Amino acid sequence: MHIFFAILAPCPAIAQGDDAPSQLRILAIYSGSSTLAANVAIEAGIASVFSGAERYSRYESYGEYRDAQRFPSDLDAERFVDGLVTKYRDQTIDVIMTIGPEAVPLAVTVRERIAPGAPVVLGGIVEGTRDEYAATEGLYAVVSRFDLRGTYELARQLQPEAERAVIFTGSAVFDESWKSFAEDALSDVTGIQIDYVSGLSLQAFRDRAAVLDPSDILIILTIFEDADGRRFVPADALASIAEVSAAPTYGVYSSNIGRGIAGGSFSTFEDTGAVIAEQALKILEDPSGAAQSVPVPVSAVLDWRQLRRYGLDPERRPEGSELLFYDPGVWERYRLQILAALAIILLQSSTIAALIIIERRRRWSAEELSRRRMEMARLSRIAQLGELSGAIAHELNQPLTSILANAEAGSAMLAQDPPDLAEVGEVLRDIAEDDRRAADVIVNLRRLMVSGGAGFEDAELNEVVRSTLRLVSNEMLARGITVQLQLSRDALMVKGDVQQLQQVLLNLVINAADAMADQDMRHMTIATGLDASGRRVLSVADNGPGLPGKLRDNPFKPFATSKSQGMGLGLSISQTIAEAHGGTLRFLDSTREGACIELALPAP
Repeated sequence: MHIFFAILAPCPAIAQGDDAPSQLRILAIYSGSSTLAANVAIEAGIASVFSGAERYSRYESYGEYRDAQRFPSDLDAERFVDGLVTKYRDQTIDVIMTIGPEAVPLAVTVRERIAPGAPVVLGGIVEGTRDEYAATEGLYAVVSRFDLRGTYELARQLQPEAERAVIFTGSAVFDESWKSFAEDALSDVTGIQIDYVSGLSLQAFRDRAAVLDPSDILIILTIFEDADGRRFVPADALASIAEVSAAPTYGVYSSNIGRGIAGGSFSTFEDTGAVIAEQALKILEDPSGAAQSVPVPVSAVLDWRQLRRYGLDPERRPEGSELLFYDPGVWERYRLQILAALAIILLQSSTIAALIIIERRRRWSAEELSRRRMEMARLSRIAQLGELSGAIAHELNQPLTSILANAEAGSAMLAQDPPDLAEVGEVLRDIAEDDRRAADVIVNLRRLMVSGGAGFEDAELNEVVRSTLRLVSNEMLARGITVQLQLSRDALMVKGDVQQLQQVLLNLVINAADAMADQDMRHMTIATGLDASGRRVLSVADNGPGLPGKLRDNPFKPFATSKSQGMGLGLSISQTIAEAHGGTLRFLDSTREGACIELALPAP
């Protein structure tokens, strides 16, 4: 409560000789009590100035509280003055400060009795009080404005649709003076109904406020005393009423801010205390340079929490007004962070969308590449079969010739009398066997000719070798190539597309046969077996000149070939098929002559 006086408490003097400045004493007389919110705020304003004064340790200050609202009689005033005279008659008072209009006549009387000629700074007063004492020597006024008209206009600006303003005042003498002042200040107001409400108990004030229309304007002046004779601190009475008010509440004192009012126009008590202290310092330093009257700045102050409570738009407030207790929303508080996060999310989303599009295009490209590879593989098979067309025709011609011969022999046997049925049966069995041979050739041809494949299935590697060799056996004979089979005695099961595996083997056999075209002795070995890791291995070896030098670094490179008529796609396609089966296709470096290529497939 006594911040100002604690700061200004006497400090031990340091010996400075006879030229050390004397201690200056200040007496502050307050109209109200020490607990009055206005006085607490004024004390804080005074302390803020004196604490920053360059030589504040020179000043010794005393505070006295008249408490005129609770003890209003003239007798109480006389006793208060007598008490001050008795208390300070042996002290030298250099300046007197008053806070509140009731303290002014007390200060004038005290000055006459204990400090003749001492300057008096009048604070917490309005212009009327200043004018009343204009003829008294040695008075310096600090004029505050309890701006009722400004508060009313602030309310109208926030609530332009309001049709009624209600003004509450209490029953004390001070309260009634406020009511008279309000009637005077608002006498020329038009376009709105103004109701003055007084002579009620605090509870009646609360009940009246609770049933107001939300569009009404409620201005509470002071309630030092209600109709029941109960006395209050005005700020506490206002807070009790504002708590239940259905209409936005306004006040004319800065001490009401934070107690439920939406706002008001006034000189704040903190500013009032600061101006009083500044005026006192000027007078103590150089009385001739101090102005006889200085105003306390007036400004509109609003409580953001109450504006939000009543749905009032803060954007309607006057320019230059102060908005207290503002609690910005998440967007306003973290706008930059939210924008940065949104930008990052947008960039990430764009990146993710781009990656998804790229991935879809990659998959489409991979699928398209796979389709084209399958088509190239089919075309390669057709080309290979074209090269083998003579051998295949011969392979088909043999069983067909045998079928014809056996059919003619069977007819002759049936013409005998009696026919030899046992021989005829033997002939028919030969015809059936030859037919199966021809059908097998056609099935293998069809399998290799069709587009696509039958899909992965269980297949026996040795059988794949045998079925493929049946297609090329005559071609190998025509080229003078001896084919030696070294097949595993055990079945070698794999999971694969038989058509594609046949194509790989067919390509390897044709390549080996072409490589031995200039050799006198042509020998090819086809072997199957297991490697150390349990993979199924199929190898084709020849005794040709081996890989040409230009192909040794990468024999599977597309369009790389040593054949004058070749496209260079056979080995590349074969490697792709091997990898699609989870296997590998590679040339072995350990052969002494010719070339050996090995296809390794995983177990099913």
